[in-house]
Amino acid sequence: MLGRKRARLSHYSIIPFFRHSILCVVLLAFWCASAAGGIEGTPHDLSAVSGGAACSFCHTPHGALPGTPLWSHKLSTAVYKIYESSSLKAKVGQPTGASKLCLSCHDGTVALAETIKGVGGGAVIPAGSANLGTDLSDDHPISFVYSSGLSAQDPQIRPPVPLPGTLKLDRSGELQCTTCHDAHDNRYGDFLVMSNLRSQMCVSCHDMKGWAVSGHANSNALIAGAGDPYLQSGKHGTPAEAGCLACHRPHGAGGHQRLLHFAQSEDNCLNCHNGLVANTNIAADLRKRSRHNVSRYRGIHDPREAPATAPMHVECVDCHNPHALRHDLAQAPMIPGALQGVSGVALSGGLTPQAQFEYEICFKCHADNPERPQPHLTRLITQTNTRLEFDPSGPSFHPVAAPGVNRNVPSLIPPMTVTTQIYCTDCHGSGGTSGAKGPHGSIYPSLLAGRYETADFTPENSSSYELCYRCHSRNSILGNQSFAGHRRHLEQAVPCSACHDPHGISASQGSVLNNSHLINFDVAIVQPEARTGRRAFEDLGVFQGRCFLSCHGHSHSPEEY
Repeated sequence: MLGRKRARLSHYSIIPFFRHSILCVVLLAFWCASAAGGIEGTPHDLSAVSGGAACSFCHTPHGALPGTPLWSHKLSTAVYKIYESSSLKAKVGQPTGASKLCLSCHDGTVALAETIKGVGGGAVIPAGSANLGTDLSDDHPISFVYSSGLSAQDPQIRPPVPLPGTLKLDRSGELQCTTCHDAHDNRYGDFLVMSNLRSQMCVSCHDMKGWAVSGHANSNALIAGAGDPYLQSGKHGTPAEAGCLACHRPHGAGGHQRLLHFAQSEDNCLNCHNGLVANTNIAADLRKRSRHNVSRYRGIHDPREAPATAPMHVECVDCHNPHALRHDLAQAPMIPGALQGVSGVALSGGLTPQAQFEYEICFKCHADNPERPQPHLTRLITQTNTRLEFDPSGPSFHPVAAPGVNRNVPSLIPPMTVTTQIYCTDCHGSGGTSGAKGPHGSIYPSLLAGRYETADFTPENSSSYELCYRCHSRNSILGNQSFAGHRRHLEQAVPCSACHDPHGISASQGSVLNNSHLINFDVAIVQPEARTGRRAFEDLGVFQGRCFLSCHGHSHSPEEY
């Protein structure tokens, strides 16, 4: 009896076990059928390789790796080169969690049919975009904690709450391959968890200030003209549709830091700004005689650099923020839309994260950096720091940072008045035939927007000093309305630059007595006066002054007007 009772108890106690097992098998079968239905016919359908069901090369109902979704594929033992960037705030290490499972195929080191039981072997994932290799430095970072702390460190990263429900972090709060990709669902292409048209997925995590209203986010130019096969694939018709992907590649990027299409920074801009996609041909301007030679520098620019100490270089992103630029116009000195969202150096010399005035962007390279460009002319007072030249406390300056100090300028062409301010780019810009704005390249020296001769014995005509005559009436100048000797000097082929320094004179070097009206002599043309040895100008009041100097063999000892 006792034995029969035990047998009966054992019989009844095993029934729940079988019921549980049957339930597990049914649920697993249902899940496999559902998942298989999602991957059949997609690149993840490797049933022909595994010799079984569509899901069997990744999953097994028995003997799976512990702590995994019934994983059966052999894991890679590779040590990966991970993504690095000077602007990255996240702590990225070797891949963990679900990303390890994905890489068991996608790093190309383990055969597709290789299981944890040692069954299979043969071919690995073919070379191409799906084979990431063991160098992940050109791929979007994975296996890092995406937290509110990270968002606080990097304002361009949104807080993890609220992320769209489709973008899931793992149990450790880490971003993994599975945050962006669902291996069982290819409805959006590339196994994405949601549509990335117009960068819907990218901007769910990345908060690029000004992007939504930027020119790039809303450009309807035809992207097929871009010189990049990635953009010619036909997935996107316009930069607006491509969004972030117009410049960035989440996998296999040419420019590893910041995941750009091309390794050289400027190539990512000129890929479209070559006259084939964007309206203006910036690439043509950058081949002109005088230019901001972006192709000369390789790997020098860094978004965290300090303008006063950065090595000499120029890149498109020194002046333009591709995430924030717009087509808005502005009035000097306010920053125009094309320069929105760029850092600058204020008149005080301090760094400003968001430049408000155009000249603040120019000051990044042309002010306090000791490697700033040097002058082409040798002047009585030498100054190469444009921040000091345009300082409103100086004795005279072109009205870039403030209205000019001279209240009597009869030569100004209306609507300009003595209170008008101008941009640096009113004088320095794309000179010659070009539809582009800004100082990209010019056929004239010093990136000037018009002809401005500085050689001695230059005959005066409307072309020789075209740049000056854009603002100053030639008739007024030759009519001696500002200075009684203007016509005589110009007819004797003395260039404007012999007497006038177009930027301005620093308050620490010049004075109102000697350097009003932008007077700062070119010492290669203007010599000291023989009797006194002086080479100077003195301001004696409105439209009055005198000079001590020798020029073209004529001695001013002094000469008054």
